[in-house]
Amino acid sequence: MFQKFAVNFYCFFLFLSLGVDKNHFNSMSVFKFRVVLEQDDTIFRDIEIKPTQTFADFHYAIIKAFAFDGKHEASFFTTNDNWVIGSEIALNKKPNAQSMSKILMASLIDDPHQKFIYTYDYDVEWNFLIELMSLEEEKKKITYPQIVKSEGVAPKQYGAQPIADKEVDGFDIEEKYDEHDSDEMGEEGDETESNSDDESNEESDEFGGEFGSEHEEI
Repeated sequence: MFQKFAVNFYCFFLFLSLGVDKNHFNSMSVFKFRVVLEQDDTIFRDIEIKPTQTFADFHYAIIKAFAFDGKHEASFFTTNDNWVIGSEIALNKKPNAQSMSKILMASLIDDPHQKFIYTYDYDVEWNFLIELMSLEEEKKKITYPQIVKSEGVAPKQYGAQPIADKEVDGFDIEEKYDEHDSDEMGEEGDETESNSDDESNEESDEFGGEFGSEHEEI
C-alpha cells in the first residue's frame, strides 16, 4: 500500500514538473504506451499499464499483444529522443542490467513522451519502438496491463522478418520486367519463325516458278 502511494506521489510531482496539467493526473492514472514494430511502423499496439506495475508485466503484455510464445530472452532499453540506447532492463539476470521484475514503470519515466526500445529473442532480434502517448484514467473492473488498440497483422515469430514495402515493390517490378522480357522474346521468336517460313515459301515459289517455266519451254 505504501509503495503504491509513494509511486503515485512521485508521478504526480513528476508530471507537474514536466508541465502536465495536474487535472490530467490522479492517483488512479495509467500510462498508455504505443509499441511499434521497428521493421514496419504500420504494425503497432497501444498498451495501458499502471505506474505501479513492473517492466516484467509490460514484457508479458507485449508478447501477448504480438502473439509471441515467450520462450526467449528479452530486454528493454532506455533511450533519448533520437533512440540512442542507454541502460538495459533484462528479463533474466544479466551483467550490467537491471531486472524487469524489480523495476516499476514509474521509476524510469522522466519525460511526457518517454521512449524505450524493446528487444525480444536476441538471436532474431525482434525490435520494438515504445513511446508514452498519454495518461489515462484507470477503469474499474479492468485488468492491467491491457491492449487498447491493435493496428496491422502481427509478424510470424518463426517466419521471415517483415520486408520493407519498397523491397517488395521492387521485387514485383523485377518480376514484371522478367515476364515482359520473356514475352517479348517469345514474340520475337514467333516473328523470326514466321519470317523464316515466309522466306522459305518465297524461295520455293521462286524455284517452283523457274522450274515451271523451264518445263513449259521444254
